[in-house]
Amino acid sequence: MTNIGNIFSLLGLAALVGGMLFFGAVMAPLVFTQLAPDVAGKFIRTAFPFYYAFVAASAVLAAIGFGLRGDLLAVGLLLAIAVAVLWAWLWLVPHLNALRDAGDMVGFARGHTLSVWLNGAELLVGLGLLVRSALNIGLR
Repeated sequence: MTNIGNIFSLLGLAALVGGMLFFGAVMAPLVFTQLAPDVAGKFIRTAFPFYYAFVAASAVLAAIGFGLRGDLLAVGLLLAIAVAVLWAWLWLVPHLNALRDAGDMVGFARGHTLSVWLNGAELLVGLGLLVRSALNIGLR
């Protein structure tokens, strides 16, 4: 089971970190620099459910792998990421959309800042676990 755990944990972490970096560093900037603002906003709204589903699934896959390896700290951190992503997907983003649609740009900006910080914290945890895993492989 350890080999399967290693595979699941590393594939899940690679997908998690890679997907988050791609979306934040490539996808979002490209959309907002190449599309008209009203089109860009609608496009990103459409993309977010796919992004959040991918991040949650990647975190759960990695958590299963770490669980098979007996690393409960990593399991807890990854499940916390999955829960935070589900909360953002199912509550925060619809709330932000409603604020924006109502013209409450101050409330939207405040909530958007929260979502950016939350996403950044999730990415840092994922990166930390990926680096930790890479260092542990090197020690064997």
